[in-house]
Amino acid sequence: MKKTLLLLIFLLLSVVLIACNNDNQESQKKEEPSQVSKESTKKIQTEKNTVENEENFLPAFKALVTPEITHLSAEGNVKYLFDSSYGEVCWNNCDELIHYNYPNIHSGDVEAGNRLQIDWSSLKPQPTEIHLIHVVNRDEYDSKEVSRKQKTPENTPLTITVDEEMIGNQYAFEFIWKNGEVVEGRSIMNFKLE
Repeated sequence: MKKTLLLLIFLLLSVVLIACNNDNQESQKKEEPSQVSKESTKKIQTEKNTVENEENFLPAFKALVTPEITHLSAEGNVKYLFDSSYGEVCWNNCDELIHYNYPNIHSGDVEAGNRLQIDWSSLKPQPTEIHLIHVVNRDEYDSKEVSRKQKTPENTPLTITVDEEMIGNQYAFEFIWKNGEVVEGRSIMNFKLE
């Protein structure tokens, strides 16, 4: 009788444990869909925020195609790419005023009457402001802007006819991307005439 009672208690405990285990599994199954649902909602919200942020920010600077300067002879029959350097000043983080020190760069050979054609149509998105800057470099640490002229962003390609006064000088094209009054990106193309 004692053995039967022990066997009965053991069976009863086994049934209770199995019932508890099944109940626990069912509650986990019920929680999993809600947890999956919460995770899915969170993922969708994150993707939505990412898309909204991407609409407000510029693409990676390295993804931009570099604007080009083409050298045209006075007759217009000889064309080749003109030496220039192009780089980022600030990109997707232009909160602070960033001073740009124009580097002394390699000169490109020109003669009075030659034309330079600057084409920034490959920049996507197009800049909202463009400035042609005349730069004076005394040495690699001392450069300053002599003049700054705003150009129309839609006027691409822009052709400049070289005159005697321009030879021996350095210039830069500054490209600015704005969202309202907020500057989102700045890049500079430097070139020097010799």
